[in-house]
Amino acid sequence: MLVPSLKLSGFSIPCIGFGTYKVLRYSRATAGYRHIDCAHLYQNEEAIGGVLESWIDDGKLKREDLFITSKVPDMVKSACLKTLERLKLSYLDLYLIHWTIFDDVKIEVTWKNLVKDGLVLHIGLSNFNESQVQRIVDCASIKPVMLQIESNPHFPNQKLIDFSRSRGILSTGFAPLGSPYLEVIWSSRQLHSMPHRLIDEPVLTKIGEKYGKTTAQVALRHGIQRGICVVPKSQTPKRIKENFQVFDFELTDDEMKEINALGLYQRQVRANP
Repeated sequence: MLVPSLKLSGFSIPCIGFGTYKVLRYSRATAGYRHIDCAHLYQNEEAIGGVLESWIDDGKLKREDLFITSKVPDMVKSACLKTLERLKLSYLDLYLIHWTIFDDVKIEVTWKNLVKDGLVLHIGLSNFNESQVQRIVDCASIKPVMLQIESNPHFPNQKLIDFSRSRGILSTGFAPLGSPYLEVIWSSRQLHSMPHRLIDEPVLTKIGEKYGKTTAQVALRHGIQRGICVVPKSQTPKRIKENFQVFDFELTDDEMKEINALGLYQRQVRANP
């Protein structure tokens, strides 16, 4: 099926992608996904590259049918070339700076050359806050088109999403289903009060019953209707397929408001390299 795309400032991206963090199996389960979200830090780009190569060599897909995102800590050209080698690709559709960098690191020359050399079509950011996004917007002649951040019904991050859109930058929400493993860890350490996991959220369960959908499907649909891209991950073939089946129903305005009201404004993902 043709997946709807998000568009802004001449940039277009499929609104749902397959997240590959800690995911070890790909080929059959990812059928249907055309947007694949990778990263140097995930340490699995070579395995993903083998799958992408087989898809293209078997004639199932053309390279232009795919949207491949990857991330690097500091936007070094050598790292980009290594990623392309592992993924067995000649270019990336989107390349994100995975984490914020020190103020004295100048990225603009490398940034421009990656695009100029045809290695990267678009540049974006990941895990940046408002001031860090603004710093990049102010200094870069080639503007970022995407900001990837944690976003889900329990942690909407809407203020940052709205800020980025006002700067011509779309947003991708990682952990769109929360992070069940981390939620258990943080709750057990009593770092914050987490009444229940997002995938056990009663409001999502109730709405899902109306449409014959899972809580995960409702959460993903909510993200898409908020105008962000979502990149769920799973290693279970059944769930991977279910996560993609979110285009045959639409949440009402009242349902969107009800889910919006769930925002706890508490992070579940608390990692930093």
